[in-house]
Amino acid sequence: MNHIIECGDTLELIKQIPPESIDLLVTSPPYWAKRVYNGEGEIGSERTPEEYVSRLADFFDELKPYLKPSANIFINIGDTFFGSGAGAWKKYLDEEGNITQVQKDRKEKYFTLKPLQPKIKQNGKLYQNKQLLLIPSRFAIEMQERGWLLRDDIIWQKPNRIPASVTDRLNNTYEHVFHFVLNKKYFFDLDAIKVPGANGRPKNPGDVWAINTQPLKGNHTATFPEELVERIVLCGCPEDGYVFDPFLGTGTTWIVSDRLNRNCIGFEINEDFFSFAQERFKESRGFEQCKLPII
Repeated sequence: MNHIIECGDTLELIKQIPPESIDLLVTSPPYWAKRVYNGEGEIGSERTPEEYVSRLADFFDELKPYLKPSANIFINIGDTFFGSGAGAWKKYLDEEGNITQVQKDRKEKYFTLKPLQPKIKQNGKLYQNKQLLLIPSRFAIEMQERGWLLRDDIIWQKPNRIPASVTDRLNNTYEHVFHFVLNKKYFFDLDAIKVPGANGRPKNPGDVWAINTQPLKGNHTATFPEELVERIVLCGCPEDGYVFDPFLGTGTTWIVSDRLNRNCIGFEINEDFFSFAQERFKESRGFEQCKLPII
C-alpha cells in the first residue's frame, strides 16, 4: 500500500497531494470547547460556536480541490451544552469507573482543570446555561450553504456509553456522522455494508449504527472506533483507492485502510499522537514485518 502519513499542519501538507486524487475523506475534527490538544488557536478553541462552525467549514473548503469529483466525505462531530463546564474534571475515572494515576495524569495534560468554554455573555436565547447548542446541525447547514451535498445524517449510537451524572435531562448516547458529496453522481458501494435482514437477505443497514466506543491506552481520549471507520471505508472508497484523514489522531483510519487494502493519507499535528499512531500501526501489522510507510 502507498500510505502517506506525516506530522504537521494539514493545510500545508495537503499541498503535496495531487488535485482530485482522494476517494474518501473520513475524520473526526476537534469538537468545540471540549479538549486541549495543541494549545491556543487550535480548531475547537474559537470564541463562539458560530466562529467554530465557520472555521471548520473553511477548513474543509480548502481540502475540496484535492477530492475526486466522485469522492465521499464522512465527518463525525459531537455537540455540547452552553455553560456546561466541559473539561472541568473533578474525577479521574477510567472506562470501568476506577480512579487511576495514568488517567489523572492524562486528563490533566490533555484537558484542563478549568472550564474550556470561553466566557460568553448570556442573552436568554442561544447563549443561556443548559442550552444544547446543536453544533452538528449548524455545521451541516453551513456546509450546505457552501455547496456541499448532504446525503446522510448517520447516528452513531453508543451502546456502551458511560451514563452521565445529570438528573434533569436524558443521557446522551449518540453522535452525528455527516455524509457529504460534491456531485449527484459519486462512488458508493452499498452492498459492501449490507446487513442480514429478517428474511435472511442482505438489506440496507439504515442510518442508525449501534457501535461501541473503543477505549485505547495512551493520551488520546477521543478516538472513534475501528468498526465505525471500517463501515465508512468499505462503502465510501474503492479497493486500492485513497482514504484521507486530516485529523489522524491515534491512527485508526490508517490502520483500517491498510487492513481493507486502501491507501491512506493521514496528517496529525500533535507529535505525541503521531508517535502513538505509529506504534498502533506497527502493532496492527506485527512488529517483526512492519515497515512504516511514511514519507
